[in-house]
Amino acid sequence: MSDLTFTYDWYERMLDRLADSGLETRQFDDSVTGGSLLLRHDVDWSPRKAVRLARLERRAGFTATFFFMASSPFYNARDRYCREAIEQIRDLGHEIGLHFSTHQYWDERPPADALESRVAEERRALEDVASANVSVVSFHNPPDWVLRESFSEFTSTYEPRFFDRIEYRADSNQRWRDEHPFETGVPDLLQVLTHPVLWGDFDGSGVDRIREERDFVFERLRSFIAETYHPWPDADGVPEVE
Repeated sequence: MSDLTFTYDWYERMLDRLADSGLETRQFDDSVTGGSLLLRHDVDWSPRKAVRLARLERRAGFTATFFFMASSPFYNARDRYCREAIEQIRDLGHEIGLHFSTHQYWDERPPADALESRVAEERRALEDVASANVSVVSFHNPPDWVLRESFSEFTSTYEPRFFDRIEYRADSNQRWRDEHPFETGVPDLLQVLTHPVLWGDFDGSGVDRIREERDFVFERLRSFIAETYHPWPDADGVPEVE
């Protein structure tokens, strides 16, 4: 697994190595013992790329938890595009979780009941889309005040039990380029976090990947405008609204 690239081919080889190590995937609400792998994805940008990883993992015999946002500026969970991605991932046998952004609501720590109330609202919204129970939450760009905290109404991926005994590897900001995730071997208890937007058919930097997804989102928006306002644009460059 040298020559690390952020490509689907490399990701597939990583899955093969994890499978060869004998690890078996578990979900966050399962009993996590020796030989367990918690495979997790924070879908903060790209539902379409999440589907690609879901298919690779299914072929490798693994199940993962895909955390989708219910309050994202990049995609709408109720939009057909995202809804179908969630359905495909669920039908492949993977779990759907909530990727919750505290930054959408607060600049500093809120009362505990306010946090749990907002999380409950977003969980219900995502459950409606996924037609599945959503009991596990991954915080987006987690502030210090959610780290190593446990909550009564949901499971958080940042609870102490998922870090005290379990090794953690994440591809955040493509740091694997400088820090190979399994340079010294595959741990017996392991949590792996990846962000689908960072991966592709060909290698590329994190900045390049974000630009690609931005362009994809803009193209979808342009298509929506063209379909909604016809003809587009009018002589003044402004759509007519009836």
